Amino acid sequence: MPNNIGYREIGIASWYGKKFHGRKTAMGEKYDMYGLSAAHKALPLPTMVRVTNLDNGRSIEVRVNDRGPFHEDRVIDLSYAAARALGFETKGTAPVVVEAIDEVNHPELATSNNQESYYLQVGAFQGRYGATKRLGAVRNALPEGVPARILTSDTDAGIFYKVWIGPMTSLEEEQIVAARIKDRNLGHPLRVTLN
Repeated sequence: MPNNIGYREIGIASWYGKKFHGRKTAMGEKYDMYGLSAAHKALPLPTMVRVTNLDNGRSIEVRVNDRGPFHEDRVIDLSYAAARALGFETKGTAPVVVEAIDEVNHPELATSNNQESYYLQVGAFQGRYGATKRLGAVRNALPEGVPARILTSDTDAGIFYKVWIGPMTSLEEEQIVAARIKDRNLGHPLRVTLN
């Protein structure tokens, strides 16, 4: 990526540990599984990011100093300590929001990054098939450029596959998208707000 300003992405986080402990990261530093660090495929190195676990609301700040994860469906690979802080070290993966911390990465810009982000959830399924089918129908209904994806949540009640749209760029866009979803009988969008 040319820069990390305003970067925000939702997806699946994983973690890496003993196999890589002590090895060199992409920045030439030694990887410490007990430190708070992360690997990302494209963010400039180093980049400070805030990672929020969508299953439990826990949030931490980590320094991206390595490349990965080498799985197509994952957005970030965290150190063991970071995964533990977010409460998913025993599960292996978790749905997260990853945000570049502009005020840390670019203090010279002196802008606030505390705006709310709006997402719409349009279904939670116990099977991936139902979620995939809904995602296809949702994508056909969306205006061009509006992203949608499936998030996997491992809860006490089992694994759920959630269809999320967003982030919305404005309240107006959110209302337009919600109206399209309702018009096509694709469910009642549930608004999710992230600070």
